[in-house]
Amino acid sequence: MKKLFVLTLIILFTNLSLLFAQDSIKKINAVRIINPPKIDAVLDDECWKNVIPAKDFIQLRPYNGDKASHPTEVKIAYDDKAIYIAAMLYDSYPDSIMKQYTPRDGFGSTDMFGVYIDPFNNGINAFGFFVTPVNVQIDMKGQENGPEDENWDAVWKSETQIVDSGWIVEYKIPYSALRFPKKDIQKWGLNIFRNIERYGENSTWNFIDREKQGWITQQGELNGIENVSPPLRLSITPYISTYVENNAENSSWTNFYRGGLDLKYGINQSYTLDMMLVPDFGQVQSDEVILNLSPYEIFYDEKRQFFTESTELFERANIFYSRRIGGRPDNFWDPYDNLEENEDVVKNPAITQLINTTKVTGRSPKGLAVGFLNGMTINTYATIRDSVTNIERKELTQPFTNYNVLVFDKNLKNNSYASIINTNLSRFEDEYYANVTGTELSLFNKKKTYQVFAKGALSQIWDNVPNPELGFYSHLNFSKTSGQFRFSLNNRIESDTYNPNDMGFQRRNNEISSRLRFSYNIFKPFWRLLSMYNNISFGYSQLYKPKVYTSSFISLNSFMRFKNQYSWGFYLGLDPYETHDYFEPRVDGRFYIEPISQRLYTWMSTDDRKKLMLDIELGLSFPNSYNQKSYEINLEPSFRPNDRLLLSFETNFENSINDIGYVDNTEMADTIYFGRRNRVDIENTIETRYIFNENMSLNLKLRHYWSTVKYNQYYTLNMDGTLTDENEFRGTDDINFNYFTIDLGFRWIFAPGSELSLVWKNSIFTYTDEIVENYFNNLQKTLDSPQTNSISLRILYYIDYLYFKKKS
Repeated sequence: MKKLFVLTLIILFTNLSLLFAQDSIKKINAVRIINPPKIDAVLDDECWKNVIPAKDFIQLRPYNGDKASHPTEVKIAYDDKAIYIAAMLYDSYPDSIMKQYTPRDGFGSTDMFGVYIDPFNNGINAFGFFVTPVNVQIDMKGQENGPEDENWDAVWKSETQIVDSGWIVEYKIPYSALRFPKKDIQKWGLNIFRNIERYGENSTWNFIDREKQGWITQQGELNGIENVSPPLRLSITPYISTYVENNAENSSWTNFYRGGLDLKYGINQSYTLDMMLVPDFGQVQSDEVILNLSPYEIFYDEKRQFFTESTELFERANIFYSRRIGGRPDNFWDPYDNLEENEDVVKNPAITQLINTTKVTGRSPKGLAVGFLNGMTINTYATIRDSVTNIERKELTQPFTNYNVLVFDKNLKNNSYASIINTNLSRFEDEYYANVTGTELSLFNKKKTYQVFAKGALSQIWDNVPNPELGFYSHLNFSKTSGQFRFSLNNRIESDTYNPNDMGFQRRNNEISSRLRFSYNIFKPFWRLLSMYNNISFGYSQLYKPKVYTSSFISLNSFMRFKNQYSWGFYLGLDPYETHDYFEPRVDGRFYIEPISQRLYTWMSTDDRKKLMLDIELGLSFPNSYNQKSYEINLEPSFRPNDRLLLSFETNFENSINDIGYVDNTEMADTIYFGRRNRVDIENTIETRYIFNENMSLNLKLRHYWSTVKYNQYYTLNMDGTLTDENEFRGTDDINFNYFTIDLGFRWIFAPGSELSLVWKNSIFTYTDEIVENYFNNLQKTLDSPQTNSISLRILYYIDYLYFKKKS
């Protein structure tokens, strides 16, 4: 009985100790050293012997709050030039450590170690430095109020090795890779992360409670760094590239050269200037183009590094879409409409040429963030040739254009913030100016359990007129942001004249919508599950002008991750009332009544730690009229035969039967024609990646998208939104649409921050009214069509001012 009593006390004391340890902020002291270690992951340097390590890691997942399964010890030292980190990651089975090779900044099925450093210790932003057991570097910038910026790159040094007791990591992070205040005694935020992939286990040095809002604010503290000064941050990265190209309009091959540079300058300890002179984005991966029959523009992700790195500030108020800068000319299609007899368009650039781009970003010690971005494009012309006389003329598709973005963002109490942002476009030759000013506000209570979030914007457009066209939008959201049970209630208003699309992206305006969402999440394992996320949402929408009903919906989502690392989820959607679609008719004031419909989607993923993985998605939709239905199947098997090679294939099949949509209208828009059509979309993608070592990789992506549209019946749209059979309308042609691309790239990081890249890009585009019934016959016809090829070699070299200062 006495032994049982003592054992109970020990268990109780242990649990209470762990609980109090989780609630407190851990602290570690960095030790100043005279002789820096050799970065070789051996850890026999004299400087490491007397450094007290950070240890006692706690699980983030799967068992949030439990002790980590394997011990980790991390030592931190510093001198006048850099921070040094040494980590011993113990593992009882070192031969089982997962170590998949990936390109730099690539995530895979691998163990991982990393630190997040918050030099201002404000819980807003942090710099992340991660490595895998094969020394693949992954650096990113974390932000408390948004996603991690995985495109942020720094120049730092690391080395790893696997030993009998686990694996070892050693870092050197120069101060030039960080932004920190200029003061004698530093107090930095710090958290340390470890991932043991075969267990699906993530652990952290300072406990992160998954039921609480935020993760940077749940960091520990790094002390002991004294009398270090922020260095002059100045680097240039000149580049030279050469291209050999041919295109579908002209079968002959041409070659040309480009050169420019990227300059980065630390204005002070907080703000950084980044300027690109004569940018070259010719090696950016091809877009996944699709056939668009909707009244809305398709959104394509930004892939140009200058516009993806350190650009989180410019996302405030959702009024900036960086692809507007250097994108397709505004009057790209005009030359085809203005052709005279015997004329052909022989050259029509699909993108405008950037002269330079400039960016200033950063946040001061007092929490004021500033972002400024400017870009300028030169005149863009299409070349038109008379096939009889061979005389050529040029037609302007976009004049010189200046783009500006300016944003201010201020930290407030409780990890809240307030910001204001402005975008401005000027085309002086056209006397066209577009100006949008927005604001965004996020307020948390002291415990960060509730949030009020608001944003809004005012758009102004001058198009050869003295008075601008004005429009606005507003968004207000109140939510519970922590705990297992959460909710949110929001309202959004967009006026009928709100238009941010010269520099932003807005699918549509003239809408008032309200949403209510309840969610219940389980973060700790139970039964056969590791975690579970569930939510139910309700929505109602109407036009802003006139204020009439448009749509409503109810949806249910659930996602589950199982203990065997499989995951499964589903979505159920219901439109309980008819939808009045005022956008599909393409004529103001007219609407089409869409029937009540039901939707079901489900998806499953197998264990991604295995050599063979499979993702499956199934979707069904059943509108209640015209015998409409659609179904979608997506399969994505991936095979990893070894740690260096990854093969994946994705196929997507979508069949929309008796789909109803806009076809055409008369010149006076008094008659609007709709069509009932069968649409089939097939998309196949093959991706192969081979990693020679942590600095050298080969990537292939091959994609073929095929869409066919066959019209069965035509209708006229009535004033009450219904349809009447139309038998005299000639109709429109059927559609056979193909887009085929190949992106093959070799990348070699031959020195820190420097790289050589060799890229081949191939694209084929066809659009005809003759539907090919057989997939392989269609593919052969596509491959036999005119194509565009681009082979390019680019070399960029990183030059750091501090390196030459040290040499002098």
